Amino acid sequence: MKKSVLMILIAFSTTAWADDKQDQRNVYDVFRQWMKPSAGTTVEEKVTADIKRHMANLLYPVDMSSFAGPDKDVKFRDLIMALQRQMGAAPTGNLTSDQFGLLAEASRDVDDLPLPVMGVYKKNFFADGTAISASGTIDGYRHPINMARIFCRKPYNNCELTTAFFDPKANFLYLDETISYEIKTWTQDRVTAILESPCGAATMTVNVNAKTVNIVMTPGCFGPEPSVWTLVGDGFDVAWKLHQDRINKARALVYEPARKLVPLDIP
Repeated sequence: MKKSVLMILIAFSTTAWADDKQDQRNVYDVFRQWMKPSAGTTVEEKVTADIKRHMANLLYPVDMSSFAGPDKDVKFRDLIMALQRQMGAAPTGNLTSDQFGLLAEASRDVDDLPLPVMGVYKKNFFADGTAISASGTIDGYRHPINMARIFCRKPYNNCELTTAFFDPKANFLYLDETISYEIKTWTQDRVTAILESPCGAATMTVNVNAKTVNIVMTPGCFGPEPSVWTLVGDGFDVAWKLHQDRINKARALVYEPARKLVPLDIP
């Protein structure tokens, strides 16, 4: 259990660090610090090629016969300024490291395919008086594409929660350790179980009649604010919404004169 709590803490702290970190350094300067170009090329040419490749995927009319940086290519600089305006950033003509990351992400996501895992998150619920089995997608969990299985067994006086989540950025499926909640009350209609730790507590409530499961967590191990996890139905809607958001965010950076060629919204 301690290992599972530690994993949750690490996930929250990593996310917060990523959200707060904004790298405003010139992307060429960043790459010069660590990149070793292949023979016959320079860092400037390699970075320019990467930028232009990503911009071309967003229909910017970049000149692929030249790989000079924006400080030496006025037309290239003008196109970067157009991109920055669409990002809502100051049009300096020089991409920051953070802006390059947004460009690369949009270039990848503009043709994003629906995730192949979208059809596996059906909600199931079963109760027979001494055992409860529930599975589905958890709303409010730290990763929106996830699967949870819950087993409550009255003779063993516990409810076990096992979660797995898919990280679309890493394209990787993670399986968490099973966490055991101690059952405090068991009635025909409702079961409550508690997970206690030195840094916080979580209360699981199973409503047998409504076939719902809610987990309420106090501040501490699970984050700085109280949070609620709710077992919901088919995870298809969650994964499809994530797909919509990714592709629409990317298509918003398509070269403005060419926007009519790429729908900005998908249903």
